[in-house]
Amino acid sequence: MIDLHTHILPDVDDGPVDLEESMDMIRMGWEEGVRTICATPHLLETPNRERIDLFVSSFQNLKERVQADGPSINLVLGSEIYFQPEMEKILAFPRLTLNGMGKYLLMEFPMQTIPPGAEKIIFNLVIGGIVPIVAHPERNFSVLRNEAILNPIVHSGALLQVNAGSLEGRFGKPVKKTALSLLRKGLVQIIGSDAHNAADRPVSLQKAVEIAAQVIGQEQARLLVTVNPQKILAGEPLLTDRLPPPQPPENGFLHKVWRGITGK
Repeated sequence: MIDLHTHILPDVDDGPVDLEESMDMIRMGWEEGVRTICATPHLLETPNRERIDLFVSSFQNLKERVQADGPSINLVLGSEIYFQPEMEKILAFPRLTLNGMGKYLLMEFPMQTIPPGAEKIIFNLVIGGIVPIVAHPERNFSVLRNEAILNPIVHSGALLQVNAGSLEGRFGKPVKKTALSLLRKGLVQIIGSDAHNAADRPVSLQKAVEIAAQVIGQEQARLLVTVNPQKILAGEPLLTDRLPPPQPPENGFLHKVWRGITGK
C-alpha cells in the first residue's frame, strides 16, 4: 500500500517530536503492509525557499536513518499546503508538489469552511498544470453541513482524499458518515492516514480499506491505496471514469480561457 498523506518528518510541524518517533511510525506502517510513504509536512504560509529547504533537509535526514536502521520502505516528499488566495504561486515551487513531479498538490481548506471562490483558484491551478488534491474534506464543517458544497470544487478539477481515521470513526460519527457518503458517490480517489504520531494517529490504512470495501467493493477500495497514489506520485493521470471532467467555475474570463483550451 501507499500512504500519500503523512506527517512523519520530525520537528517541522505538528508531527513527531523527534527522529525516534518518526522511525516508530514508519515501522508501524511497514508492519501493516505500507511500502511507500509520502511525507507531507504542513505549509501554512506563502511558499518560500527557506521553508522548502527545511523540508528537504529533514526528509534527507530521515531517509538516511531509514536506510541505516529501518525497513526497506520507499520514502518520498511532498507537502500539505493550507489554502490561500495566491495558491497560483505554487506553480513556481514544483518541489512542494507530491514527489516533486510538478503535477499533484495536496491542499487543505480551513476546518470551518470552504472559502468563497475556491473553485476559481483550483481551476487556475488545473489549467496551469497542477491538480489539487483536497485533504480530508469529510472533516470540514461546511461539508459536514452540506456535501454539495464540494461539487464546484470537484467540477473545477480537484481530487479528494479522505482520512483512514475518519472511516474508522476516530473523529466522530458525523465525520465517518460523510466519508462513507463521499466514497459511495464515487468522489474519493485517495485514502491516506494523515498520520501525526505513533500513539493515536499512526501510519495505518488496512482497517480503513476494509471499511471502504464494504461500501465500494474490495477492488475499488484497494485502488485508493495502490494504483491511484502510484499514478499520482509518478505524475500520471488516474485511470478512472468515475470523475466528471473539470468545468469552468462560471461564465466570464475563466469560461473564455476554458473554451480556448478545450474548444468547448
